[in-house]
Amino acid sequence: MSVLRWFAAISGGLVGCALAVWLVLWISLRSSAVRVPDVRGFEVSRGAVVLRENGLLVRSLEGVFDTEVPVGKIAQQRPAGGFEVKRGATVLLFPSLGKEARRLGELVGLPISLAEAEVESEGLTLASQCTVEEAADAVVVLAQTPAPATLVAPGSGVALLVNRVPRHTRYVMPDFIGMSESDATRIIRSQGFRLAAVQRVPYAGAPAGLVLRQDPSGGSPVADAAVVGLWVSR
Repeated sequence: MSVLRWFAAISGGLVGCALAVWLVLWISLRSSAVRVPDVRGFEVSRGAVVLRENGLLVRSLEGVFDTEVPVGKIAQQRPAGGFEVKRGATVLLFPSLGKEARRLGELVGLPISLAEAEVESEGLTLASQCTVEEAADAVVVLAQTPAPATLVAPGSGVALLVNRVPRHTRYVMPDFIGMSESDATRIIRSQGFRLAAVQRVPYAGAPAGLVLRQDPSGGSPVADAAVVGLWVSR
């Protein structure tokens, strides 16, 4: 009987010790556990202070694009707020870069229709369009704002300077006076000019078919496809 009592006492002591050890470990673990604060939307510096005050370490990583969280504030954290972690654990912070940026392409030199399509395809808008005339040989974009390769937010406006009227090539008008009508006509047409109705006028001492006068005059600056008038002796 004494042996049974001794065995019961030993068993009870062991169980008691096990319970005591488990209780100590449980209390120790509970006392070292920390519930992670939710610091999303905080400035990074402020969020770091809050986490450190709760016994946690902080590491800020590269930013992420976020359409709702302003630039510079915390967009994501790991572990998330509400999780229980061991005191001294590290919380990773990801600051917001704002809306995802677009790199604006080179629009200068493009026909206006193609430039407008490029702006639309990049998710941008045409903010304004200024026009000039005869600053280029075609209807093309001369300048853009922002400059090419600039990072811009989606929906940003792009301003364009466009040449709306192609410039004309300038020529020096040949001098036809004294030439025969046939020679003058051949040169006019070969140069891409247009011949107006020929005025035939009497001129004493001159053979028929000789150029007496022209408009524009020889040596004048003219554009391509200029109209030339001739006065020819009859």
